[in-house]
Amino acid sequence: MNIEETSELCMKVLEEVNKHIIGKRETLRHVMLAFLADGHILFEDYPGLAKTMICRSFATALGCEFKRIQFTPDLLPQDIIGSEIYNQKINEFEFKAGPVFADIILADEINRATPKTQSALLEAMGEYQITVGGITYQLIGNDKPFLVVATQNPLELEGTFALPEAQIDRFLAMIRIGYPSKEAERIILSNRINRKKKMFDVSQIIDRKTFWEMQHSVEQIHVSDEIKEYIVEIVQQTRNLPQVKIGSSPRGSLDLMALSRANAALNGRDFVIPQDTKELAPIALAHRLILEVSSWLSGTSSEILIKKTLEQIKTPRRE
Repeated sequence: MNIEETSELCMKVLEEVNKHIIGKRETLRHVMLAFLADGHILFEDYPGLAKTMICRSFATALGCEFKRIQFTPDLLPQDIIGSEIYNQKINEFEFKAGPVFADIILADEINRATPKTQSALLEAMGEYQITVGGITYQLIGNDKPFLVVATQNPLELEGTFALPEAQIDRFLAMIRIGYPSKEAERIILSNRINRKKKMFDVSQIIDRKTFWEMQHSVEQIHVSDEIKEYIVEIVQQTRNLPQVKIGSSPRGSLDLMALSRANAALNGRDFVIPQDTKELAPIALAHRLILEVSSWLSGTSSEILIKKTLEQIKTPRRE
């Protein structure tokens, strides 16, 4: 698949999802970019902001299988990845696959589960496989994507378990949705009355194989030496900020480049420009920074630090 076809199909998918998720065009575009870049997403925002509906809508439009896992303190690893069950008829153990074998997984309120359960996703997110009883099972195939979207409430800490840095680093992007505007909320209410039912119907735009081909078309996007140097400079700078205890890992560099290439493809270009990187650096890097205690006590956020860093680094000349 060429870049023009990828761009056209992305726009059609976004157009379909935008019909139902009102007033969040930029957020939905970022979700599309993360999916196109074959990366996992962390939604950190308040309840009731349509996080589940966004995931379900994209899965339907992309022709992908969708599964939602509600994370709770009593959730066990086998509830996610599956387990071996003894079959008396054949006198053998059989593997019963868990919900992690779907194409798009919503790990809802992931920080409510224990670290042991959270770690069940580590191998899946990092290696695209799981191991049960010494046998390894692949989560991706020639036409099968695997994407994890996790949610967590940034304010509610009682009864929660903070995600370890190793798992947070496996998310390509952290996206905040935010409250809708007054006008958008009016439209949401009017749409609910007009459709005369609670759920809305999203049309399938493409199939799973086409989506997989779209993801692989991004590999055609050219990244110049200047852009690579720009990405490295940004990530290196996050490790030298006095307000930051631990900066971004090299995986942050790779993920920022992946998002930049996806943005180029979405815009129908076969090369990355500095604006691609500059626009997406906050959602690719902010969640990877661990701030000094004095920084977050003073109200400084990782997003603010990334934006200040971008202002201090010279933007390369556009090709």
